[in-house]
Formats: sequence, C-alpha cells, structure tokens
Amino acid sequence: MVKRSASRLPHSAEAMALTVSALGALDRHTGVHTLNLELDGQPVALALIQNATFKQDEQGVTELIKVEARNTP
Repeated sequence: MVKRSASRLPHSAEAMALTVSALGALDRHTGVHTLNLELDGQPVALALIQNATFKQDEQGVTELIKVEARNTP
C-alpha cells in the first residue's frame, strides 16, 4: 500500500480483499478459472491462473508473475 510517499505491505484483511477482487475481475476477462470446494468442513475458493507462476524476489517475498505461453507442437 502506498500513502503519501510511504509504502507498507497490506494488512492481511486488505491483502485478501485485493486478491479476491482482482481474481473476480480476472475470472470475467482472462484465463482464470475458479472453483468452490469444501475441505475439512470449511469452504475453500480455488483459482487456477493460466500463464502464471510464483517466484521469490531478492528479499524472499513470493510474487505471482506472468509467463509466456509455451508453444506445443
């Protein structure tokens, strides 16, 4: 989050709200597929994101990045 030239990581509730909103928007417009499940009696939302992968930056923070689609013969 950025506010008046200061930055901080979002709090967990903010991060969840941003993530859910972004995945909802992507679900309608790109290659994101969503599925609702129940695991151990708890609701779980699963999002499958095409052409994306997780990696860690120099500080060890996990990032979701877009990767180029592979050409398969």
